[in-house]
Amino acid sequence: MAMLSMAPASLAAQAFNYPAMQTPTVSTRDYNAAIVGGAGSTFLLQWREGAGRGMHWQFDGGVADPRGGGDPLLFAGAGLGKQLARATAEQPLDVLLTAGAGVAFGGNATSVRVPVGVSLGHSFELEQGMSLTPFVHPRLSLDACGTCGSGGDSRTTVSANFDVGAHWQVNGRFGLRLAASFSGSEVVGSDGTVALGFHWTPAGLTRR
Repeated sequence: MAMLSMAPASLAAQAFNYPAMQTPTVSTRDYNAAIVGGAGSTFLLQWREGAGRGMHWQFDGGVADPRGGGDPLLFAGAGLGKQLARATAEQPLDVLLTAGAGVAFGGNATSVRVPVGVSLGHSFELEQGMSLTPFVHPRLSLDACGTCGSGGDSRTTVSANFDVGAHWQVNGRFGLRLAASFSGSEVVGSDGTVALGFHWTPAGLTRR
């Protein structure tokens, strides 16, 4: 799921974060490459892989250049998605449970985030095989970092975070994904971020 990072204690106010980019349906296999702005510049890669009926794994990785001249950051993480509900005639929402963990390194500091949340949304079928899926993704996260508190000590906190976004499926293989994230973390900061991603599903596979 979403990873985080912190610069050294002297740059603690220059936090970094990015949207989870998670739609409310489980994936068989897909790849997402995104550019993120708002708290610096970030390049994000995501890989989702089916893990049995109604479940998938997610792997994140990337590099970031925090706003304000902080050192570049490297991050990596893994997560799990579990389909809780699909839209029906009685209720309109797809619901996906998400959980993950990740670590980021940079500026002689290390940070860890363990988020748990739910992605909710609905897919609207359009003409010529296209679809549009708006979604929201609230979650709680246990955030920890080393050498980022007062006097360079460690810090651990629980934060509330919220993503809102939309996925436009252009055809069976390609799509565009736009998402914004709002963080309430005292560790990673509260800067809003916006991500634009290019989404690819390999030939012969479709999103469930």
